Amino acid sequence: MEIFINGTSCISHYQTFLDDYFFEDAKTIQENNFLFISDPNYKDYIPAAAIRRTSHILKMGISAGLMCAKKREGLPFDAIITGTAMGCFEDTDKFLRSIDENDEKMLTPTSFIQSTHNTVAGQLALLLKCHQYNFTYVHQELSFEFVLLDALMLLQEKEAQNVLVGGVDELIPSLCELFERAGHIKKTENLGESLRNSTSKGYVAGEGAAFFQLSSSKQPGTQVALKGVKTSTLIDSSKALSEFTSDFLKETGFGINDISLVFSGINGDMELDKVLNEYTNEIQKPLASFKNLCGEYFTASAFAMWMAVRSIEKQKIPVAALYRGEVPSELKNILIINHSSANTYSLLCISKC
Repeated sequence: MEIFINGTSCISHYQTFLDDYFFEDAKTIQENNFLFISDPNYKDYIPAAAIRRTSHILKMGISAGLMCAKKREGLPFDAIITGTAMGCFEDTDKFLRSIDENDEKMLTPTSFIQSTHNTVAGQLALLLKCHQYNFTYVHQELSFEFVLLDALMLLQEKEAQNVLVGGVDELIPSLCELFERAGHIKKTENLGESLRNSTSKGYVAGEGAAFFQLSSSKQPGTQVALKGVKTSTLIDSSKALSEFTSDFLKETGFGINDISLVFSGINGDMELDKVLNEYTNEIQKPLASFKNLCGEYFTASAFAMWMAVRSIEKQKIPVAALYRGEVPSELKNILIINHSSANTYSLLCISKC
């Protein structure tokens, strides 16, 4: 069963919230260790009086969700499903610090109320008046993939006809400090390396929010469909990844020769990227990267899916993303292979319809 993507939105390091933007000014090699988002005009989506008490992730997630919902106005949503690994970390951090600083007395409830992981989905439900199925998945780097799997089941079982899904994670100073202490962030002296040819450890961290309208019926103007999603936490070699990918493509009715382009989730960490680089060298397909544009974060696959949808719609790939081969004359099927930790991989197939 084809699941149609009737609308998309994205907030990222670049101005992807603009309808006509497609990385014209993007750089292949990053100059900073952290890729923070470019903020849209939040007043277009959130009342001005509420903005000052709305946290970073809520502004980002709510704005992206409403931005996507407006792409097909008039269609009611039967469900809202979001994915996030870190949740509202800024509010959680703020609340815990206030407990310590105020000796557990006279605490304001706002930070606590907004610290739960499902706050973005809940706020979107209130604003869109969708009082039906509402769920948030928190599964580290597979959070967004489980969102898609849930939405696919709802649509295939005809429990829903139109679903709003999204992935969102934030990057705040305290998180930056934690990631650096853990040794995850690429050293400043290694920032001149491209992801593909990196010989150092660590990655460039990022943040973002991407939302999609998924439907069992094709709407006027819809050009792209989601063919399938698959995850595994048992990939320890290029052979295992090859078998995993082959099984997935068979399930979606494709072979590797049907794939026009592969979006590789390499992040520049020479150790983490080893298996994925070995596999992509074997298949000899045109390759594009996406984490040099959005950075590494737990729901970066949502950004990759948005980029794949826009690539098929525009029938082109950003110059900063393509790093091997040539773009086919027609982009029909894009395979996204993502990973952000050892042994955990996900596959998405996006197709022209």
